Amino acid sequence: MSYNDFLPEMKSMTLFQNINDDDLIALLEAMKPEIVYRKAGTKGMPPVDIENGIFCVVLKGKPLAQLEPRLDMYNMPKFGEPGMMMGEIPCLSKMHKSRAPRMKHGGPPGKPPEDIFDLYLLCMSGEMITKYYGEQYTKAQSMMLRNFLGILSQKVTDVRMEKAVVAAEAAAQIAPYRLHISCAGVSFHLIKEVSEKWNTLHPELPAIVTPGGSVNLIRDCIAGEPCDVLISADDTIIQTMMMPNYANGYRIWAGNKMVIIGEGIHAGNWEEKLLAKDATFKHHNPYADPGGYRAVMSMLLADLHKPGLTDLLMKHPGHMGMEKNPSIFDHLKEATYEFTYYSSAKSSGIDHAELPEVMDLSNPTFADTYAKVHFSVDEKNTVIGAPIAHALTIPRTATHKEAAKEFIDMFLAVDKEMAGFLPREGIVGEDPRL
Repeated sequence: MSYNDFLPEMKSMTLFQNINDDDLIALLEAMKPEIVYRKAGTKGMPPVDIENGIFCVVLKGKPLAQLEPRLDMYNMPKFGEPGMMMGEIPCLSKMHKSRAPRMKHGGPPGKPPEDIFDLYLLCMSGEMITKYYGEQYTKAQSMMLRNFLGILSQKVTDVRMEKAVVAAEAAAQIAPYRLHISCAGVSFHLIKEVSEKWNTLHPELPAIVTPGGSVNLIRDCIAGEPCDVLISADDTIIQTMMMPNYANGYRIWAGNKMVIIGEGIHAGNWEEKLLAKDATFKHHNPYADPGGYRAVMSMLLADLHKPGLTDLLMKHPGHMGMEKNPSIFDHLKEATYEFTYYSSAKSSGIDHAELPEVMDLSNPTFADTYAKVHFSVDEKNTVIGAPIAHALTIPRTATHKEAAKEFIDMFLAVDKEMAGFLPREGIVGEDPRL
């Protein structure tokens, strides 16, 4: 048997795509991978020799005329089809030399279908495919390596997807046996403290805390994600996004105010610091987090403090954070200054500048002034400026309503003013505690 005998099958394989026929045959003759015959119905897996780094590629099995179409070239062939690889990842990773307990090397998960065709296998090794054979083979070998990396990448992606599906299924199975707390980032440290106490008292129903931007948390809750208690940084979005279909009412548990943090910044120099040509300042994503759109509202209100200041801030080249769909890299970008809550600034101990009341969204007597600005978080929801009020609710879809009420009582008993929150309370609609 020669490599030429299998050229039609090899040309259908991802591994050898875009390689000239003559160049491919010449490369294989230089590499000298062994062709192994395996009769149809033979029990056990093909000769995959992990100890010596050998893996197998199906050269010929199921006839080309009977192959099922693939969505794209990197979709894996099924068992017995040309291009199907067996054992390549453990062989290349040399996992057999690790300190992990020795594994029993068997076939792929599940029993492969009984093959009714003779199989011809190409036995290769990592050393074989990376060895230098001479300049005349470089072009074909580089293309083969590129294809090989594409195959491995697709396999890793498939494995990750399978793991994500398994994890999601497992989470769905245990969800009814957990108390799910969704909390705004501004309240995370308080909620973490309460949840740890709760888990000591109630090991039979442990609390799972999911922090995030309040807008996104509400969207997740409406979409059906488990949520027994929702603690929002903004009371108004509970009313506009959840009531009456997803919540019957909410309780305000604290107030706050917007400040700017950064080294050396204070109430007397924040304008100079932010408007410097080389200044950079940021805030949370305003389309997902109240801390973000409240920072924007503070800047929109700046004209009431000093005419023209709004444009200077909003259009400053160092203003960061207005992307609608920021990537993780946008989030990690460093800035000299940042708009945030007073409670966050106090807990961090970083220098901060308090803003004029007309801008800081703290004073209920300025409610009509704050209402002059607004921000659209999406096509359906626009938030009107208002004094900052943090609130909580028990969604109508909550699984553990009585336990949620007990958790809320524990949370409300925490001294929030010590953590930098302003005293504020109130109930809109039905009190979730009752």
